[in-house]
Amino acid sequence: MKGKYKYIILVIITIVASVMIYEYIMSFSPVPSEGDILYDQVQTENSLLGSTNYTIDNPNVILDPYGLSPLTALVIFQTKDLATVTVTVKGRDGAKDIENTFIPSRVHTIPIYGLYPDYENTVIISSSGETKELKIKTAALPDNLKKATSLKSETADEFYFTTTADTGYPVAYDSNGDIRWYFNKNYHWDYTRLSNGHVLLSTYKSLNQPDYAMGLQEMDLLGKVYAEYLLPGGYHHDVYEIANGNLLVASNNFNGGTVEDYIVELDRATGNIVKTIDLYDLMPNDEGYNWFGLNSIIYEARTNSIMVTGSNKDVILNIDYGSGELNWIIGNTDSVSQQYQKYLLKADGEVTYPIKPEALTTTSDGHIAYINADSNNALIEYEVNAVNKSFKEIKNIDLGPAAENVNLDYQANVLTIVKDNKIIEINDEKAIDILEAGHNLYSAKKYKIYAGDVYVAGQGLRLGSTGVSETTKNHFVIFSKTDDSIIDKYKISLYKDANRLQLNGTFKKSDKVQIILDNVLDKKTYDVQISETPYLKDDNNKKSDKIAIETYINEEGLNGKYYIYLRINGTIYKLHKYVFFY
Repeated sequence: MKGKYKYIILVIITIVASVMIYEYIMSFSPVPSEGDILYDQVQTENSLLGSTNYTIDNPNVILDPYGLSPLTALVIFQTKDLATVTVTVKGRDGAKDIENTFIPSRVHTIPIYGLYPDYENTVIISSSGETKELKIKTAALPDNLKKATSLKSETADEFYFTTTADTGYPVAYDSNGDIRWYFNKNYHWDYTRLSNGHVLLSTYKSLNQPDYAMGLQEMDLLGKVYAEYLLPGGYHHDVYEIANGNLLVASNNFNGGTVEDYIVELDRATGNIVKTIDLYDLMPNDEGYNWFGLNSIIYEARTNSIMVTGSNKDVILNIDYGSGELNWIIGNTDSVSQQYQKYLLKADGEVTYPIKPEALTTTSDGHIAYINADSNNALIEYEVNAVNKSFKEIKNIDLGPAAENVNLDYQANVLTIVKDNKIIEINDEKAIDILEAGHNLYSAKKYKIYAGDVYVAGQGLRLGSTGVSETTKNHFVIFSKTDDSIIDKYKISLYKDANRLQLNGTFKKSDKVQIILDNVLDKKTYDVQISETPYLKDDNNKKSDKIAIETYINEEGLNGKYYIYLRINGTIYKLHKYVFFY
């Protein structure tokens, strides 16, 4: 009989425990999440391209197929025989027509670029003697985008592709100032046209707000992502494609305690980092966490060297890319310590030395040019004689009072300058205003809108790594506390994307905060840096008592379902949220 009672008691305990566990689990809900852009684009293609059984007389016309590029379209049809297709997008107000001929095919998926906003565009498609006129109506521009003011009379069939420094849309303007292309997400830093015709932009996700992007995305103007490159130190300011297709990227080595002094070579095929140059290792110093201010990178194949500008160091460096050693420095003697002055090039005649130099580029005659960002901006061009270890000033063009954002590009023998919201070109030693945009710009580069790239459907590649987030000592969560008031008190929110978990909150500098992830079999604890510069472990630059922070836990190294807790000043709180890592 006693055995029977024991059995009944055990059953009751099991049922009660099961109910408690069930209620405990059901008290948790999933963290809000965003779809994976690479997966979502494949699903879009499966839906849109499931049938290509259309004719040139009755094609399938899809406006903005990926939801990223409102002034583009995809036209789909078949021809009986192998045939080329020519597309003409009609210009207006004196603007030239856009025309492009595509490679021969039987199944045609034709990207249409350069549509006008809020307008019924005329697009003509011709193939094998047949012609079809299409009318494609677009929506109005969003409120934060405005037509630019054209400051130049002549028209051209090239466009100014622009980006902003932190938040804002990449935009292409025609010679009339009309916006003819844009992405509707905040891709920033440099706009790069790769040798295969694709566009290279920052990811629209930040690694640490507001300065560093999580990596780079290789796309076409439709918004189709062919590759996403992730970097542990993120990306900022500049990227340069070298002859083998790899990318030299301005990045960071957060473990070193400094920022904006680190360059990586990214293998485009694998996403692996195959070479690094740490400028701090090259020039050790105690000049602060952002001592160099790396903002531009140029590779010179002739000498297998790279040149970089340091806006906080007032120097231009040339580095042997094979050995990683310094070749030479352009700068005033006050800019470098005694041990590095042997690398300084001698001035041949009167010169202006770099002062907060920005946006280094090279010209067709081998000169180097950049923007000085002193109290006045100036375009400076040098001729360097590496054999004689000297340099001569070739140009010094005054650009007026210093702007917040300046940049420089060299295309087709023309120097193009960004100065806040203006695009300027250098003509006969004079600065000529070209366009005035409705917002401040970071870069502007002049290209034809079609670049010979071929649209290809299929899932894009996610390459590289954001790294494994650093953990600390674990804590037991069995005695965790439920207090929903902390959500409002600390303005806590959680969010999951394809690569990481994000925590937002507002804390005092003195608060000790940790995130705890628990899935019973595995527990991880992460320190939250309460800092305006969360990539630095010792930040004394407190500007306010309370700091709004974003912190990230990378997906790499995690797998499965984790329950989320927050430890604040020694007390562990249930957040009643869980997250899946794959």
